[in-house]
Amino acid sequence: MTTSKKFDALLVSNPVNIRYLTGFWGANPEEREAYVLLFHNYVYLLTNALYLEQAKQLPKQLRIKNLELKVKGLSREKPLTAVLKELLGSQVKTLGFEETDLTVAELRKLEIKLPLLKPTPIRDRIETLRMFKRPDELANIKAAAKLTDQCFEYLLGKLKPGITETELAWEIESFFRKQGATSAFSPIVAFGKNSSLPHYSGSDLENVEGLTLSDTYLILLDFGARVNGYCADMTRVVFFGKPTNEQKQVYQTVLQAQFKALVLLETGERSGQILDQEVRNIIAQANLPTYPHSLGHSLGLAIHETPRLSIKQEVQLKPGMVLTIEPGVYLEHKFGIRIEDLVYINGENKLEILSQTPKELLSL
Repeated sequence: MTTSKKFDALLVSNPVNIRYLTGFWGANPEEREAYVLLFHNYVYLLTNALYLEQAKQLPKQLRIKNLELKVKGLSREKPLTAVLKELLGSQVKTLGFEETDLTVAELRKLEIKLPLLKPTPIRDRIETLRMFKRPDELANIKAAAKLTDQCFEYLLGKLKPGITETELAWEIESFFRKQGATSAFSPIVAFGKNSSLPHYSGSDLENVEGLTLSDTYLILLDFGARVNGYCADMTRVVFFGKPTNEQKQVYQTVLQAQFKALVLLETGERSGQILDQEVRNIIAQANLPTYPHSLGHSLGLAIHETPRLSIKQEVQLKPGMVLTIEPGVYLEHKFGIRIEDLVYINGENKLEILSQTPKELLSL
């Protein structure tokens, strides 16, 4: 990767992008624990004393190109602006920064402390690179998908009367931890009426109904493992007892809609807009409401990455991308059905389905 002609160097502040470039990951990604300063021929990782030893053990080359990686310490006595002034010198006139990540306060400090420097906003420069998975990234995603399949099989043995949504969510977290992995995101475990909320979280609601398995037949499970930083994502619906005719009809419609998307992908359709529209058409033809989210999204180091498959924005899918395919139907105050698989478009432009858990209607 080289910097744009519009700027002489690039300051990377997004923790996920920093990890993608260097392998560095701090204890709390929500805080500013590191920056990357990227020049044409070399790269600096800037971090504080807490992480200097860790940073010095990283590979000495950038992950996406054969550029030398150097480490520089930050401190109260020598904050970011002071180190930038030292490293940029008088030759660098323009500095790119990630406009969707750097805060207004951080930008103002740069403008005040480095008045001769012209900060230049950039968007999605590294995120675009992240759309296409390297072999090591793909191997980690596949391992996470396999572990997610194994977790689902484990959960089937835990579905017994009296278990709560919270307890089942903890079983997911615990299973991954015991395997040396973590959850890619907070698992969605929704019983009965709660499944009509696409991103349900029991802790967000008061007096929720259907918290125990004894009084519901429908269980929606949306979860995924994270292996070496890389995510998986899968959703399945299980019926504890006999589903109603309405539930069966909705389930088969969602399954048919997802199958349509997968067939289109397998036969060469690469328009995210068309895929989303075709799936919505199947659901609408069944006189059911279409889902309020996109058909799917990419993932990797983050659970939601570019691109998204949506009728609102055209995107062309290409080899090297990993995507979710997750149509759903949500009937307010009744129930929701979502079926989600993780897929990979390989170098031959063929589709590999990474989620191997069966999708036929399952009644326990």
